[in-house]
Amino acid sequence: MKAMVLKSLCNLRDNHEPLELIELPQPVPNDKELLLKVSACGVCHTELDEIEGRISLVKLPLILGYQVIGRVEAIGSCVSSFDIGERVCVAWIFSAWQSFPERSYWLLSLD
Repeated sequence: MKAMVLKSLCNLRDNHEPLELIELPQPVPNDKELLLKVSACGVCHTELDEIEGRISLVKLPLILGYQVIGRVEAIGSCVSSFDIGERVCVAWIFSAWQSFPERSYWLLSLD
């Protein structure tokens, strides 16, 4: 799979192309995971903070982005709520996860 990777922190005023396109092994989902083929990935201020080192949790190299849309490419044996080829989106909503810890996913209409 291809991925845009941040290999070192930098100031974006000095480096306008901080990411490098690399080839990685195709991931295999475990029993409770699914694999998405990402069609688009949003970039927000969090990624800018990560690139410039304002977030202390950054471990390099790092694949940025957590707001994605794509299609399910593979599913683990315990996954029953999704089908191969299904369109899905992923959005990290921290306050929602605090309020609803029993949910590991949300079903959203993309049509």
